[in-house]
Amino acid sequence: MIHFDKAHIGYSETLISIDDLHLKSGEVHILVGKNGAGKSTLLKTITKQEKLLKGDILINNISLNTLHENAIAHHLSFVGSTFPSIDFMRVFDFIGLGRTPHTNALGRHSELDRQKINDAIEALEIEHLREKFTSELSDGERQMVSIAKALAQETKIILLDEPTAFLDYANKLKVLNLLKKIAVEMDKCIILSSHDIELSIESECPFLVLSKKNNDLSMLFPPVDKQEVIELAFG
Repeated sequence: MIHFDKAHIGYSETLISIDDLHLKSGEVHILVGKNGAGKSTLLKTITKQEKLLKGDILINNISLNTLHENAIAHHLSFVGSTFPSIDFMRVFDFIGLGRTPHTNALGRHSELDRQKINDAIEALEIEHLREKFTSELSDGERQMVSIAKALAQETKIILLDEPTAFLDYANKLKVLNLLKKIAVEMDKCIILSSHDIELSIESECPFLVLSKKNNDLSMLFPPVDKQEVIELAFG
């Protein structure tokens, strides 16, 4: 799914270096690290919102260096940390924006597009929100709708930047459990960044930890017994 090959990530200087890492489908990988460690930068680099400084990242065996920006949306979808403010747009139509890479020049939805939108709504269990305006949604509902939009995009890889940041504990747990279910049942590779260390440990998903070389990982979170912890060097 995603293969980091001597990848150097950052801006004018390297912030994160990943020599050799393969992330497979069927799992949710939780990206953690202190503020400023580069979690958002890493996600934005994978989506080509930021330029890779050196090395390569392979997306579905295709080099990110050669993958055209217009083709990115066919391989991965991205859910940002904030919900876009769009007045007078119903939830069904917002989720339908995820079908943009698959529609014709006029942007009209085919029967297949509408089916994919309905499938995403069903998978996220938000049928009751279908006809609501996005401005009427709670924070938890907005996050579910954003994930449904990413699911409707029909990519093998889904990246999420702090998807549980503004949610209460019950909704945080609901989002994580749904993402785990989607990863397994739909064979997706999912990466999400998070500050909720305790909740992430409870989820039993593999960790990607941004930590300075030779740093004590126990400074970031308590010992974990049930999860894989992969250290990514920064600084």
